[in-house]
Amino acid sequence: MSSARFGLLIVTLLGVLVWDQPASSQQTSSAQSANDSQAVAVVQAAITALGGATAIAQPQGWTFQASLQGPIANGTVSYSLGWDTGIVRTVVSPNGKVGKARPIQSLFVPVVIGSVLLGESKDPQFVIKYGGVIDIDSVSVAVVNFSVTAMPSIISQVWWFDATTGLPKRVAFNMPAEIGSRVSLPGLIELSDYRSVSGVLHPFRIITQLSGRPPEIVTLQSAVTSSVAPISDFDSMSGDL
Repeated sequence: MSSARFGLLIVTLLGVLVWDQPASSQQTSSAQSANDSQAVAVVQAAITALGGATAIAQPQGWTFQASLQGPIANGTVSYSLGWDTGIVRTVVSPNGKVGKARPIQSLFVPVVIGSVLLGESKDPQFVIKYGGVIDIDSVSVAVVNFSVTAMPSIISQVWWFDATTGLPKRVAFNMPAEIGSRVSLPGLIELSDYRSVSGVLHPFRIITQLSGRPPEIVTLQSAVTSSVAPISDFDSMSGDL
């Protein structure tokens, strides 16, 4: 084979290797390269503090016993949450047309904040940037901003991590977090009273700040994990919107 033909073959093969790479792999690499190394370090430290990626990723579902207090829901409830992503919920309009139902807003999504953070840290749609250190209630916290890759100048979420423990103390969900068919309510969420459940720390007190209204407070009594995602329906008594 002549050197010219051999060189052409190598170029052709290299072209095939480059163009055969999955788009998702290229997107992930692009998003990771855009991430701020200091922000990545803070997020990874938080994941470790919460129990570690392996332990956080194991549960597929959770069942909570909790008390609710606020303008959305009140009383003692039992609530199930999980990675029920394969379930497509439908809604029938007044004219009889069937369409896909909108995601259900749930007060309980922030309870599994470790799963939210782990998922978003791996999601190529997010770019994370370090925002410095500030004080909240006399506690030093590291600020990390999450933006969508397509619109990096617009902050989608702001996370405040306790500089001592590494745990999330506050999150502003301008863009909601997702767990299966559930999404978080938009707004500012306060997280405290972390306790271990199957080796993973969960906040047992969650305060959702509501614009123009008193806050909604979720106080957990217990939490149980499962290896199978529960099939849960819309639960207005537990604050689903």
